Amino acid sequence: MNKLTSTLLACCALLTATSNAAAVTLYGADVSFTIKDSDYLSSYFGPANVVGNSIFFQPTDFKAESLNGAGAATLDQTLIIKVQATTVGYDMTSFLLAEQGNYQLTGTSSSVIASGSLDVVSQTTTCGVLTCRDGNNIFNTTGLDTVGSLTEWGGVTSVNLADTIGWGSDTYVSLSLTNLLTANAPEAGDSAMIQKTFGAVGITINPVPVPAALWLFGSGLIGIAAFAKRKKT
Repeated sequence: MNKLTSTLLACCALLTATSNAAAVTLYGADVSFTIKDSDYLSSYFGPANVVGNSIFFQPTDFKAESLNGAGAATLDQTLIIKVQATTVGYDMTSFLLAEQGNYQLTGTSSSVIASGSLDVVSQTTTCGVLTCRDGNNIFNTTGLDTVGSLTEWGGVTSVNLADTIGWGSDTYVSLSLTNLLTANAPEAGDSAMIQKTFGAVGITINPVPVPAALWLFGSGLIGIAAFAKRKKT
C-alpha cells in the first residue's frame, strides 16, 4: 500500500468517525432520542438523561441578565430532537414539555419574561399534501414580578397528535423546543436575571390497536384449530 493510499484511507476513517460523532442517540424504554452533539454538549441545554420514555435536561448557562440600566437582554435558543419508536408495534401519540427555572429582580422598573414552544413534525406521515405538523404549542409564564428574593418559575405545554386531522399517532418525529428568556433593567440601580435550570419532554407511546376484524379472524382460527384437534382425537 503506497503512502497516498494510506493517507486517503486515514482521511476517510477520520471523516467517518466525525460523521458518526455528529449526533448522540439515547435509548429509552420504547423510543430513542437523537440530538446533535453540539447541542448535547451545549451549556444552554446541558447534559441529557433518559428515564422510561422521557428525556431530561439540566442546563448550566441558559440565562438572561441585565444590570444597572442596560435595558433588555434576550436569550433565544432552539433544540431539535429526533424521536423514534424502537418497540415494534408501538406508536407515539402525545408529547409534554415541562420547564423550570428561577429569576431575581431588584428595583421597581426591572422585569423578566419566560416563554417557550413545542413543535412536532412527522418524519413518516403526510396530512393531505403536507407533512403532518403541530406547531402552535406555546407557554408564556406569568406572575414573574417578585422583587428581591430568588423565585422559581415554571411552564408547561403539550401536543396531542390526535388534534391534527389525518395524524393521530407516529413512529418517527422531529421535536423543536424553543426557549425565549428576557431580562430588562431599564433604570440605573436596577438588575434583572432569569434562567432555565430544568427541562423535560415526556412521551406517551402505546401498542397499536389491533382492528376488531383481525381479533375475530384470529379467534376463528383458534376455534377451528381446537375443533380439528378434538376430531383428530
